[in-house]
Amino acid sequence: METASKNNIKVLVVIFAALLIMTNAANYFLVSSGTLGAFGGSETEAEEPTRVIRYDPDRYVYDAETALIWETIDVLTKKHYSPVDLPVLVEGAVRGMLQSVGDPYAQFYSPEDLEEFILDTRGTYGGIGVRIIEVEPYVVVFETMPGTPAERSNLNPGDRIIAADGHDLIGEGVTRAVEILRGPENTSVEVEIVRPGSDEPIKVMVDREEIVVPTVASEMLSDGLGYISLNGFDSNTAAEFGRRLSSLEQQGLEKGLILDLRNNHGGLVDQAIEVAEHLVPEGEIASVIGGEGEVLRTYYSRAVGKTYPIVVLINEESASASELLAGALQDSGAALLVGKTTFGKASVQNLEYLPGNYGLLITVARYFTPSGHDIHEHGISPDFEVEMSEALRYYRYFFPGRLERGSYGPEVEMLQVMLNQIGYEVEDSGYFDQLTADALAEFQEANDLRATGEFDDRTWLVLRVALDEALWRDDEQLNYAIELIGKPGLFTITGGNNQ
Repeated sequence: METASKNNIKVLVVIFAALLIMTNAANYFLVSSGTLGAFGGSETEAEEPTRVIRYDPDRYVYDAETALIWETIDVLTKKHYSPVDLPVLVEGAVRGMLQSVGDPYAQFYSPEDLEEFILDTRGTYGGIGVRIIEVEPYVVVFETMPGTPAERSNLNPGDRIIAADGHDLIGEGVTRAVEILRGPENTSVEVEIVRPGSDEPIKVMVDREEIVVPTVASEMLSDGLGYISLNGFDSNTAAEFGRRLSSLEQQGLEKGLILDLRNNHGGLVDQAIEVAEHLVPEGEIASVIGGEGEVLRTYYSRAVGKTYPIVVLINEESASASELLAGALQDSGAALLVGKTTFGKASVQNLEYLPGNYGLLITVARYFTPSGHDIHEHGISPDFEVEMSEALRYYRYFFPGRLERGSYGPEVEMLQVMLNQIGYEVEDSGYFDQLTADALAEFQEANDLRATGEFDDRTWLVLRVALDEALWRDDEQLNYAIELIGKPGLFTITGGNNQ
């Protein structure tokens, strides 16, 4: 037992030493070097050599600065009354280190979490093509992606997934459901669902294939007026953006372009830089500043300014890479910004690989706009501040389950706000009173639902469609952008497109 204990301690020490080596290595921007960093660009060498800590548990020779770690390991492994699970001890120690740093964006990934993280940054995975949410105790289809096996198999929003491949998913949560639903291409999974308004389970066999998560959408709003939305930045975003922009230009994009970055939480910064290279006139896009204020890298565009005006939509949930793009367009005079001040997250994270297929995401720098504006914790302020109703901002995230008379809380209040948005006047008190029930029953009757006055899954589906329609009609920020583009002299206002 003593030999085994010593061997385990040695393994633990090696992991800790490797951790310290990797976190001290200033391998700042991993994407361009070929690895999958979260928000990276180029590679920089460490300024100081990494000090390797060696520990001999028999001789008790400690490094003065880290003796507490090694003493604790030794005491726990030799004297704790019950056996110590060393992998759990290691993970706990690492997570404790990160917590002590006080960096909300630093993350420690288990092998399973690291694989999921890498899949998210790639933008593709083997699966069926659904977005799912948890409404305790159920896993619910939030939406199906167009052109995927889920859509072809007639899975629909609101379907409750109660089992997959014979595994009960009630009460198991989204993570467990993802583990089973994802899998290699050219395989299948049997999905058991319960449809809204029914209690009878249905079994559906769904094929798996490579799912490309869409981050770019585009359309012509009217003759010469184009619209592109970016909801994130994964490894496919910049190339797809380039294709969409080229297509719009070939269709006669001459009145202007509206670029929608609202609710875009960021992603791979190198992709945001590539998007900026399409739109920002020749000059600086952003600079990367280290902890001592040193300039680590500056990104430049060599593009020719566009011959049409650009308006960018931003809001409080535009963050990280989307803020970098918005800031570059604003500072260069290439676009006007409409909406609300952005989230304010412009720190740079690196993904460091650790022994055992673990991963560590740490903050190593910050991004600044061309004018030197520090986005972090400040955000990007719009040129024209325009509000948007809460109903239209949040309805896509709304799935409360059943609500009825006597229910109380923020979910009831949001339901009342949404009813008001589509023309049913109720007080948004947060209390499900008789007036709310009457308004809901009126909405149900108008949409061929049973007028119960209770909010259920079927009502949610129809209400979401109604709010989808209201969004295009009542989107104050989009409507303002359209009006702005139509104003004479917009080129003079922006000052960056008429080069």
